[in-house]
Amino acid sequence: MTQIKLIIIFLLVAIIAVIAVPRAIKTSKLTKAEHFALAIASAFRQYQLDTGRECLEINALLNDNNVSGWLGPYISAKVLRNPWGGAFAVDSKNKRIIIPVGDSAPDQYELGGSEEISFGYENPE
Repeated sequence: MTQIKLIIIFLLVAIIAVIAVPRAIKTSKLTKAEHFALAIASAFRQYQLDTGRECLEINALLNDNNVSGWLGPYISAKVLRNPWGGAFAVDSKNKRIIIPVGDSAPDQYELGGSEEISFGYENPE
């Protein structure tokens, strides 16, 4: 194989990598954020089932605080950080786990964004 052919192959591989890698990273972060938010919402539901009380803050999933029936921790602390380095929050009015506005996540994934990441945690009665 000549040097020119090797250079052409190398350039093609480099072009494909430049196009594919950022898209793969974006997809990976999005999938991870959705998984973490869903896991937190599930932990909120389990907290309520165990204690008979609504969980009002995310940190209550990690710490007992002398709540009767608490069987946690319900989630790992690392799940509380989103893939962009920010933190998930509780929208207690709508009973959802969200990425708050002003977080380090891309705007479209924050509360009210076009691709908002949020999961409800209300237990069906």
